[in-house]
Amino acid sequence: MTPENFENIVTITGINMGTFTPLGITPAEVMANALRESGLITEETRIDDQSPVELCSSFLEKKSNYQQLTKLGNILVKNRVITLQQLKSALAEQSKDPSKKLGNILIESGACTKYDIERCVKSQNQIRDDIKKLDDYEDKISLLRKRLSSGKTARDKL
Repeated sequence: MTPENFENIVTITGINMGTFTPLGITPAEVMANALRESGLITEETRIDDQSPVELCSSFLEKKSNYQQLTKLGNILVKNRVITLQQLKSALAEQSKDPSKKLGNILIESGACTKYDIERCVKSQNQIRDDIKKLDDYEDKISLLRKRLSSGKTARDKL
């Protein structure tokens, strides 16, 4: 590494990871995504000796997987309230009559109780709140990127 590259080395500590921890996203993935959204990644960029492109892919995959988990049926299966077969049966019944709610179908079939549904809906809402916080973070990064781009253009005109 040449001496001029040493000015580009930065150590960051104390990142607020509260929004990302439930999603299993690491600080390196957060930084990679922030740098990508800000347009600051180059071919030489490394984060913890990893490619930021790979870290961003991992970030987006974890977010997508987490969103998939917000479906009530997945939460019920994950929490072992119902089996995967019971979920499939209820979804098949729901496909015949889309006006029926999944929770009601499961309660009527005896697969679970109203309390089970309420508890899992509460968990579902928490997951969705976490995803909303993540989306808000990404919106802030996009705004920062726009500001950086417009600031650069204004400086270039001077």
